[in-house]
Parts: sequence; C-alpha cells; structure tokens
Amino acid sequence: MARQSPRIELFCRSLAPSTGREQQDRIVQRLRTLDEASRIRGFEVVLCGECVCPRAATAETDPGERLLDRYDAFETWAEETGRDLVGFEKRDTKSILTGTTVTGIVFPRLTLAEYRDGELTFVAPSSDDGEQTTVADRLGDYEWGSVDGLSDEAQREPRAEDATVDQVEEEK
Repeated sequence: MARQSPRIELFCRSLAPSTGREQQDRIVQRLRTLDEASRIRGFEVVLCGECVCPRAATAETDPGERLLDRYDAFETWAEETGRDLVGFEKRDTKSILTGTTVTGIVFPRLTLAEYRDGELTFVAPSSDDGEQTTVADRLGDYEWGSVDGLSDEAQREPRAEDATVDQVEEEK
C-alpha cells in the first residue's frame, strides 16, 4: 500500500527577496502544479525572517515558537536519518541599543519540510554522505514520481531549472 502523498511546508526568509526572487517564484509555482496534480497533499508558505533568537521575547510568540519547534524537529530528523542540514546557521547578533549579544538561528533562503501522516519525513536542503538535496531537487523527485509512496509515475521532460550550474557550464 502506497503511503499518503506528502504535505509540504516551504520556509522563506522573505516574500519579496532582493536576490533569488525568480527562483523562489518558480519553486512556489512548481508546488502549485504538484498540488493541482495531487502529487503533494497541499503546501503552506511560512515566513521565517532573517533570524529567530531563542532567548528573545519574540521567541515566545506563536510564530517564534513555531520556528523554533520546527528547527528542533529538523535537527532531530537529521540525527535520526543520518543526514546533515545544509544552510542553517547559528549567528551571534549584537544589539546596537543595549550592547547585548544573542545567538539566533538563520534558516536557508528556502527550506522544504515534508510531512506524511503528521510525521516529518524529509528536509531540504540536506545532505547524505556529501550528496546534497536542494529544494529544487526534492520537487524534481515529486515531479518524476521517484519519492517513495507516490502512486503513479510522473513523466515530464527535463527543464532548464533542473540543471545545475556545472551542467550549464558543460553545455557551453
């Protein structure tokens, strides 16, 4: 019996990034297409901002608690699966007004979290033995039907955005 299609959360630092806007728009459009084709069971875009500081008052708000809970879940998932989270940083930030320093967690520009039956089953970007899976890679897996539990094979032609920078350079 095939597992249920995944529900996706896409974490974005900004809804209007100064860099990477086209990539972010393509990712959201691909998620819409996957949702319409029932390859995924819906998606939600979550704004994570530049940084979330666990010791700041904002960490005690609903959005702050949600981001910290998700980050903790991502770390647990990585430990349990033997994968490494890619692009997450712990950054010290000094307040200009008070002079105090706090450590904050910075999410990558885009982070995909995949859930099945309420359980976290994948996080991108992440790596396994040096092989990285980006958000775009994972969406390609859904599109090709190569993610475990998807019922039918998705057949599509490769697209330019599927190519890596190295592949594009080789074609020149």
